[in-house]
Amino acid sequence: MEKFSISVSGNALKIVLDGKFGDEDIASFGVAYQKAVSKINPAQVSLELDARNMGVITQDKQDKLKGFFILYKQTGFKKVTLRMTDSAILAMQVRRLAKEAGIEDFEIK
Repeated sequence: MEKFSISVSGNALKIVLDGKFGDEDIASFGVAYQKAVSKINPAQVSLELDARNMGVITQDKQDKLKGFFILYKQTGFKKVTLRMTDSAILAMQVRRLAKEAGIEDFEIK
């Protein structure tokens, strides 16, 4: 079972993340992400990440997640928004990784 879904709705690319990601999940996410991005103009689209059901990021997966944040920045989205639960640990991890990746127009809801 995949731990993510990717769809385009209006002027937003919506990604829903679910559970803890293993290496295979990360690889299949990368393929699906590239396929979705090839169909849009990122400069005119916001990226909306829904991580309300995502688990805390283990140390060994943080660099890979940071790599996805770098990818989001390189893609050139108009804005990146992340929805997440009230997990202070997860919010702190995500903010740090986004900042390290250089994403400036980033919002956590």
